[in-house]
Amino acid sequence: MAQHHPPRSHAIHSRVRSFSRAGGRLRPVQAEALAQLGPRYVVDVPRADAVRTVSPSFRLDPEKVFGHMGQVRPLIVEVGSGSGEALLAHAAAHPGVDYLAVEVWETAIARLVTSIHRQGLHNVRVVPADASQLLATALPVSCASEVWVFFPDPWRKPRHRKRRLVTTAFADSVARVLRPGGVWRLATDWADYAWQMRDVIEAVAALPAGLRPDITLPYFRHDDAGARPDLGAETAEEDSLGNGLDPGSPAGVRGGWSPRYEGRVMTRFEQRGLDAGRTIRDLTAVRTEAAWVPERGASMLDHLEAEGQAWNHLESQPWRLREGRGDGLLHPADRS
Repeated sequence: MAQHHPPRSHAIHSRVRSFSRAGGRLRPVQAEALAQLGPRYVVDVPRADAVRTVSPSFRLDPEKVFGHMGQVRPLIVEVGSGSGEALLAHAAAHPGVDYLAVEVWETAIARLVTSIHRQGLHNVRVVPADASQLLATALPVSCASEVWVFFPDPWRKPRHRKRRLVTTAFADSVARVLRPGGVWRLATDWADYAWQMRDVIEAVAALPAGLRPDITLPYFRHDDAGARPDLGAETAEEDSLGNGLDPGSPAGVRGGWSPRYEGRVMTRFEQRGLDAGRTIRDLTAVRTEAAWVPERGASMLDHLEAEGQAWNHLESQPWRLREGRGDGLLHPADRS
């Protein structure tokens, strides 16, 4: 009989989160929109014991969620959809594709369901959950044709970098849900985060070292490795932030960037980066035929458990609204 390991399930909800607590109160019209439209468009996610956490036993069946029992339709999962500019435009143009918008902000979810209803879209559902947990355990293996991560929170301060979403552990979860030949699309306007994304994509292998040394196929294929090296040269604005040059290519010639994804409409986040003089970098990774190995997923959960202790300490600290941040979120007071 399999042994029960409580720490492993605890890891699901104790990890270092890539998002802050959703602050900002819902306006009455937003609360009404959620009350009326939520049951139709928002997936009911059983919680663990913290905000936006996912119960370890929860399983999301896309066919059931969209009402296409017995039909296998393309599924696109967008992490951090915000108000849904990119996803909703794409969904309207591709009615034969299903879309899961993974979002933690309640105000953003209210805007999403309002827009979905207003546009009459029947192929979009919102999942109010931490994407790292959702992809690691709740979604079926090999269920998605694409995963999008467009302009995630860059967590600019060095002491906050551990909260960045795109890590090797998260890449393992993306590999878990993508079908062979599926595409992971990323974009950011922060140079150092783009380098991190590229290095993660190129580093993720099919199995952790030492588990099965005879199997070395990677989970992802990076067809744009070395491409567009001209984007390696940083702008003066980026250099002034202390980024320096690409650590993987001090001469600025390594590259690794994809052409801008034509299916992504210009969003306010992308335009904001351009207006600030930052370079937009797109990345694309293609899922290989390498089978996803649960043993690696278990290793990832162990990693999340280790990270969780730091987050638990952080959550025990007083939270306040930081003036001048402009994102309407609650952040812990700086203590270092």
